[in-house]
Amino acid sequence: MASDDFPSVTFTHSTSRIWWIVGGLAVLVLITGGIALRVAFSSLPPQTTVAGVTVRTPAQAARVADDVATRLVGLPVELRTVAGSTTVPAGRLGATLATGDLRTAAEEATGADGWIERFTGGGPVELPLDVRVGGADLDDVVQAVTRDPVDGDIQLTATDVEVIDPVPGIDVTEQQVLDAITPALGDLAGLPAEQWPVPLVVELDGQETPPFITNESIDAALERLEEITAEPVELTASVVPEDAQTVDGQGVPTREEVRLLLAPADLRQLLTTQVDRDAIQRQRLQIVGDPSDPPAALTEFLDRAAVVPDMTISVENRSPVPERGAGEAGPGGPADRAAYADVGTVTGDLVATLREPGLEPDLADTVDAVVEAAQTPLRTAEVQGEPVTDADPALLGVVEPVSTYTTFFTPGEVRNTNIRRIAEILDGTLVPPGANLEINHAVGRRTAEDGFVAAGAILDGEFVSDVGGGVSQFATTFFNAMWFAGVDIITHRPHSFWFERYPAGREATIDYPGVDLELNNNTPYWILVDTHTTEDSVTVTFWSTPYFEVTQSIGPREPVPGQDFRVTIQREAVAPAIPELELEGFTDDDRFVQTYGIPPS
Repeated sequence: MASDDFPSVTFTHSTSRIWWIVGGLAVLVLITGGIALRVAFSSLPPQTTVAGVTVRTPAQAARVADDVATRLVGLPVELRTVAGSTTVPAGRLGATLATGDLRTAAEEATGADGWIERFTGGGPVELPLDVRVGGADLDDVVQAVTRDPVDGDIQLTATDVEVIDPVPGIDVTEQQVLDAITPALGDLAGLPAEQWPVPLVVELDGQETPPFITNESIDAALERLEEITAEPVELTASVVPEDAQTVDGQGVPTREEVRLLLAPADLRQLLTTQVDRDAIQRQRLQIVGDPSDPPAALTEFLDRAAVVPDMTISVENRSPVPERGAGEAGPGGPADRAAYADVGTVTGDLVATLREPGLEPDLADTVDAVVEAAQTPLRTAEVQGEPVTDADPALLGVVEPVSTYTTFFTPGEVRNTNIRRIAEILDGTLVPPGANLEINHAVGRRTAEDGFVAAGAILDGEFVSDVGGGVSQFATTFFNAMWFAGVDIITHRPHSFWFERYPAGREATIDYPGVDLELNNNTPYWILVDTHTTEDSVTVTFWSTPYFEVTQSIGPREPVPGQDFRVTIQREAVAPAIPELELEGFTDDDRFVQTYGIPPS
């Protein structure tokens, strides 16, 4: 064996084992890496968030999204316009959170591309939240933030003029609401829920709508108002006098012209505004009459202006006069006989002729006339209403005789001319309620030109001849008609001496101008004075509506030294209550004591 030969060594088994070990380790590394990569790629890359919340897995991202969706539908949203505001939950507005895109994005982010992008310079990943709005009924929401335009106006009272300014309207549509809330809700998607504003305020841009009545209309109406109320307006009416008096040569007036001055404050109370939809802007707000709340003075004036027709009334087909000397004489002497005052025997036909229509006033038409007159230079108006043209005595309450009396005289005497003449003048005289009739003044001075003649009269206790002498017999007849009618006796004077043709005490004389006979019609009805003469009598009858219940007495004749006698007459007139006329009942007592002198021989 050679000396340089070395024995051979074989490592077959050792090398093989090493490679097996190395290979095993490599496999282990691969398995472990694969497992690690599998685990890594099933998670989301670091700094992945949902609504500001860091999430590690798609499942966690889905849970966060579901929580955001729940918070979203319950988030209070305040919608505002200049017209108003309303606060409702976002879910009521149709807001929902769609999570489909988020889930897809989360799955894609777990892949190798997501991780590679994250570690090769990519930034944090915000998984998308898709806020959607729609499908809800927004009528009440829209109504809460819209406003109809408010027309300008003028409010008028007697003491104030208030201007109501016009206000534009705001019109908001459902689409405008959706267009405003969609981005506002979408902006919340990237914020943590704890940072959401509560409520979420959303300003809406509505469309301004102009009012129909603008300041231009108001200014023009104010100018017209100033024109109408610049000065008073005079309102006139023809009325029945409340306290009518006779004047020389004229009977009781049945009409008089009266005036009411409506001051600016009264005029304002009679005005209001009215809208004309067909007019140009300046003329749309009009000042017109308003009768709804008239001044008390105007209401009272119209009550007075409600008048019956002015008519003449005569009596035709009269019943015959009582028989002279009929029945027994009473305590007043030969002329005091019940038959002479028996109104139950009086008949006749009332015949009326229209002189001037009456009027049923109309407040609304009168107010319109006042407003129209206020725009004229004269500024004067008449009461308006419906004319009453039916000449019916019953409209005056003249329906039947309520008293009568007849006295007699010797036919053929000169004085009879004067009795007939004064009766003729006063025949048909109408006395309104509340009016006074003075016989002396209604007839006027007795003159030859007026049909009177000279006849015997008594002047200062002496028998004289005077134009109109004898008219005192008419005065006595008239006084008895007054007496039994129950009307108020204002003035009367008995004769100085008693004549058998008159009831003692119940008689009267007249002498122009100082000695008069006057009554007041203190009934609620008109009185017609009806006179009638024959060749030996004169009768005076009052026609009206029965009102007073009259009882009367004539006392005994009492001797008076140096005089003829003294007698007392008494009358009680009882008036009933009339509720429909708002009249209370009352009693009127009269007592007259007359001392007669001894006539000159």
